[in-house]
Amino acid sequence: MSVQLVKTLGKWSGLGRAVLLAATVLGATQMSMASSTVDQLSDCLVKSTTATDKTAVLQWTFVALSTHPDLKQFSQVTEDQKTALDKNVAQVLQRILVEQCSAQTKAVIQADGIQAVGESFQQLGQITGEEIVKNTEVKQQLNGLLRYVDLNKMVTTFLTPEIWNKLGVVR
Repeated sequence: MSVQLVKTLGKWSGLGRAVLLAATVLGATQMSMASSTVDQLSDCLVKSTTATDKTAVLQWTFVALSTHPDLKQFSQVTEDQKTALDKNVAQVLQRILVEQCSAQTKAVIQADGIQAVGESFQQLGQITGEEIVKNTEVKQQLNGLLRYVDLNKMVTTFLTPEIWNKLGVVR
């Protein structure tokens, strides 16, 4: 394989991780044009959320997703654990919204309505998702998928001569 092709395939590996992250962690979250009040609340949420808070939200999200009928078989979480996570995350959200980001939360509700508070969590979700993918075990699992992808087929299907030329490989 040429050096350029190896570099290109390395880019596919990074692209594969990015696509998997977007599909699995962020799902169908759609970024909308946020108002300045939403941006201010987003910034406050990011600054006010501790590593412990992020872990609690991550665990709660995993458990919430695992209740889907197609995912239940992969999780053995008990009802007591679910209840404990619900309580913990509720305390985290209440502390952050009511105590640490109260002024920003009020401003968002007044300017954009209660639903806009949820939009403020998109940036926090994105940052948390990026942190998840930095974990060594998660990286290994995501890269494990690439062992079973026919990269040659992907390359020949999507990398047209025009794209190869842009990459500096004359075809």
